[in-house]
Amino acid sequence: MAQPQVDPLAEPLTRDELKPTYFAIVECARRNQEPGCLAARQLADELMDRPFVTALCKDAAFAVTQEAKTAATNSFERKDQLVSLARDTMDFCKGKEDPRPVYGELDNNKVDDNKINVLDLLN
Repeated sequence: MAQPQVDPLAEPLTRDELKPTYFAIVECARRNQEPGCLAARQLADELMDRPFVTALCKDAAFAVTQEAKTAATNSFERKDQLVSLARDTMDFCKGKEDPRPVYGELDNNKVDDNKINVLDLLN
């Protein structure tokens, strides 16, 4: 029996998969040259095409597509804004390292804990 094929766009992004985007944004900020900025825009655009990334990730990626352009002067503010967007992209777009459901902590309560038991809330 064949295994169902998983859509790679549906998988959470890892830190290693986001590194090229991060480095392209930083390169655009540092050198202020079109090849680096173009790569940053293209990689950010690919993030926006992923169906299962968070809205915060898509917002950060969209901001990169708007801001990662060459400027007449490479001011500190421009560099700082792009590096901040690069950090946001890494933080907002990567999948959780240890995904746990929200209800996980409440289900395993013992009687002597001071925590709320989920079953008590349902009755």
